[in-house]
Parts: sequence; structure tokens; C-alpha cells
Amino acid sequence: MKKYAILYVDDEESNLRIFRDTFRRDYTIYTALSAEEGIKILDEVKIDLVLSDQRMPGMSGVDFLKYSLEKYPEPNRILVTGFSDIEAIKDAINQAHIFQYIQKPWNRDKLHKTIENALRIYRLEEENAKQREELLRAKEVLEQKNKELLIAKEKAQESDRLKTEFLQNMSHEIRTPMNAILGFSEFLLEADDNERRKYVSIIQNSSRQLLRIIEDILEISRLVTKQVPVKVEKVCLNDLFLEQYFYFDIEAKKKNLQLYLKKAPDKASNVWIDATKLNKILSNLLENAIKYTNDGYVEFGFELKEEKIHIFVKDTGIGIKEESKSTIFKRFSQGEKGIAKRHGGLGLGLAIVKENVELLGGVISLESVEGKGSVFTITIPCRKAPEETKENSGEETNFSNTVRYKILIAEDEELNYLLIETMLKKRPEDIVILHAINGAKAIEYCEKEKDISLIFMDLKMPLMDGFEATKEIKKRYPGIPVIALTAYTTPEKLESALAAGCDDFVSKPVNKDTIDKIIDKYLTPQ
Repeated sequence: MKKYAILYVDDEESNLRIFRDTFRRDYTIYTALSAEEGIKILDEVKIDLVLSDQRMPGMSGVDFLKYSLEKYPEPNRILVTGFSDIEAIKDAINQAHIFQYIQKPWNRDKLHKTIENALRIYRLEEENAKQREELLRAKEVLEQKNKELLIAKEKAQESDRLKTEFLQNMSHEIRTPMNAILGFSEFLLEADDNERRKYVSIIQNSSRQLLRIIEDILEISRLVTKQVPVKVEKVCLNDLFLEQYFYFDIEAKKKNLQLYLKKAPDKASNVWIDATKLNKILSNLLENAIKYTNDGYVEFGFELKEEKIHIFVKDTGIGIKEESKSTIFKRFSQGEKGIAKRHGGLGLGLAIVKENVELLGGVISLESVEGKGSVFTITIPCRKAPEETKENSGEETNFSNTVRYKILIAEDEELNYLLIETMLKKRPEDIVILHAINGAKAIEYCEKEKDISLIFMDLKMPLMDGFEATKEIKKRYPGIPVIALTAYTTPEKLESALAAGCDDFVSKPVNKDTIDKIIDKYLTPQ
């Protein structure tokens, strides 16, 4: 049985000694000769009952009991008084809420009975408080369970709704190519040669569309059931990303969009990874970016850092609403339904992306502003493949020179940039190539990279053209040669380029001999 702790405060040592001797077998007794000592004990020890003499030097018994009520309201309080001070007793009852008062000299049995009653009530109040706490906790648990059940119900309803919408959408997506396949198949019987070629083309395109729908459904089913193995192989990321670029650049051009690619240096782009899944991730993200971008550009690329591939796909499209960001990666979800209906699709693309990213041990994140565009960022762990040398590659190398140049190509057309980049890579020098997609970016590169050896500057670019960019660069960095890249052949345009500060010009379409002559003319080994 619990042994209760009692504090008795009295300025007479004899009274304290008698109290300790009388009740120490039944209770844990604490005593104090002043209210100040009693306060210290209250602050240090859990006390179950407080007794105090009324008349004491310094703080009176009533004030001490009042203090104990304010700071420690749970224990009962008893006033011990040796005189009939009715006002003090009233104050003790009204202000300190005492359980009872005892007059000196106190009778042992009566005092013991009073103490027992006070502790019995205290014990009941403790039990009631515990029961109230348990009831409150039980209520909270019940409320939490109800919330969880409500959330589960809402999720189940949302899942049913999404599945219903998905099935309706799938029915529409499948019926559209099927209708074309069946309808034009019938027309083939009566068509002439010209019509037959046209109808066959429609049937083939519709069949590919139907096959893509079926593949997406099968793909997400395999991914969800974790039935897709990871097959690691040696991959050149630059080649993989270039393949994606050449495929989707055609789609981007159909919508008058620019498609930009940021690669890594060739020597640092070989890794061990599942190429099929990486292609699936990129193709879905690029398809979405082009689909939902009506004006501007789509940019994608990667860099390798600390055994991880950091991939980004950025667009200037319609963006994603804040409330849709939490559901955009879920299966069957397409964000805003009106937009989804206009653009079509099953709403599986981003779900497939996320599942493949996680299967490769990576993470995907999204930043988007409605009306301004989106940026998808992916981080995937990988193992870098060793660089191939002449000895282990079986290939000859022409690099006998260790001269290192840094050349900036300011060109908004990615294919033109890739062409010049390829020409420069065939040079014997060690050339670091930078790419700016407009004049403003070219100026930024010049500010950041202090050792640029030469600039190829396209004159016609968005945001800031080559004329304006060259003027600014020559003003700040007059020693950097700037070579104009231009499709203009009129003397006036060429004079304008030279007037802006260009040191020379190359007419488009460019060829390797011309590029070589420029390099040989303006760059000499130090």
C-alpha cells in the first residue's frame, strides 16, 4: 500500500518532534520550522497532505497554505491553531480552501482520523482524476479511430472514383484508335492506291496508339506488384539522353517549341544502370512536358555527383496547381480534369515514372507554378564505369596535345549547338564546351567562368540577341574573341555584327573546315 507523504510546518521544534514520533510509522513525515522551509520542501518533494501552524514568524500559516493551493492544488490542507482566531480560520477556509482546522493541543486519535479522512478524499480525487484521464484518452483514441476510419472511407471512395474515371477514360482512349482501325479497314476494300496508302498510315498510327495504351496498363500493373527486375548494364548517359533528344525534338518542333539538352563531359557519362527504366522515366517526363507546354521551351539534362545521377526536366508549360501536387504521381490521377480531357491520356505516365525511379532506389520531386511551368528533379544512385583508354577500348586516339581551351557556344537551336560541339570534340586540343541558350545566359557564363577562350555567338536568339550580348561582353571582357554565327548574308547584317564587337563571323550552315580555321586563327597554344 502506498505510504503517503505529509508535510507539517510549525515554528516550535517540540511540536514537530511529537508529530514525527506519533505518525512516522504510518506516513512519510517531512517537517519545517518556517513557511520558507516548507515552500522549499514542496518544490522538491511530492507531498500528499499539508499541515501548518497559523502563527509563525515571517509568512503566516494561512499565507503559506494559500501559496500551496495556488502552486500545488491537489493535496488537502489542514490549519493547526493554538488560539480561537475566527478571522484567520475564515481566511484559511476562503482563501486556502483548507480541508479542516485543528486546535492545539491536538488529540492524537482525532488528528489521525482527520488526516485519514483528508487522505481518503485525496485518494478518491486522485482515482477520479486518473479515471478522467483514462476516459479522456479513450475518447481521444476513439476520435482518432473515427478520423482514421473517415479518412479510410474517403480514400476508398476516392480510389473508387479514380478507378471509375480511369475505366471511363480508358474506354474512350481505346475506342478512339479502335474506331479508326475498324472504320478505315472497311474503306480499304473500296479505296484506290492513293487512298489506300493514306488509310494504312492512319491504321498504323492508331495501332501504335492502342499498343502504347496497353503497354502502359501492363507496365503499371507489373510495377505495382513488384514483378519488374532491375537489369544493370554499362550505359553512356550522353548517348542515351541524345537519343531521347532526337526523338522528342521532332515532337517539340511540331508545337514550335525549343528542346534543350544539358549533357556531361563525354569522359564522365559512363555508368552502370538499368537503361530501359531510365529511358522509360525520361520518355514519360518529356512527353508530358511537351504535351502541356504551348509556348516557350522544354529543357532536360543530367549531371553526375557522388555516385548519383541528378536529372531534371524543365518546361514553361501550364504548371500544376498546388492542390494537385500531392496526387499528381498517383495512379489514374491527371491533376485538373478539364485540362486532362483536352490533352487525353490515361493518367499513368507520372505514376510509371515514380514507380521506376523508386525501383532504381531514387527519389523524384516537383516544383511548379501554375501558368509558368514545372521542374521535375530526379536523383538516382549509380556506379560510375571506368573511363576507357586507348589500351582497354581498342580505339585509336588523336589527342596528343594537352592544350586546354574553354569555348562558349551561344546558340538557341540545340541541333546547331550539337553540330558545333561535335566538330570541336574532333579537335586535338582538350576543349571544355559551355552552352548558353540566349544572350543573357552567355553574359552569365562570362561572369562565372573567368577563363573563356572564345565565344561562338548566334545573332538571333530569344530574350537577348547576339548583337546586344556581344556589346555587353566586349564592354566587360574585351579580350575574349567573339565569332558571330549567322544565317544573314547581307553586308548590312555583317557590318552590324562587327559593329557590335564581333571579331569574325561564320555563316550557317557551318562546316568543320570553317570552324577549324577559326580555332587555328584565334587560339594558339600558350
